Amino acid sequence: MNVLPVRTFTVFCQQADQLGTIHIDSVEAADLESAILAGREQCLADWNGETSGANAPFTLDDIHCLGVAEGDVNILHWQDQEE
Repeated sequence: MNVLPVRTFTVFCQQADQLGTIHIDSVEAADLESAILAGREQCLADWNGETSGANAPFTLDDIHCLGVAEGDVNILHWQDQEE
């Protein structure tokens, strides 16, 4: 069995309806597809907080992956909504 090494990816997610802010986080994954899923799952966990099940405001289907960068990217500034 050939096991891929785990790498760091930075994943950018947004609500599937394109509302709300952008979620940015680094995840550990073996490949791009795994990084996308891990990023969406981390976003879901962050946005739902302690709420789960039928009371949770978001499901995995509500979260879209906008993009993935290889490595742990250091975001210096992000302003997706006008102040």
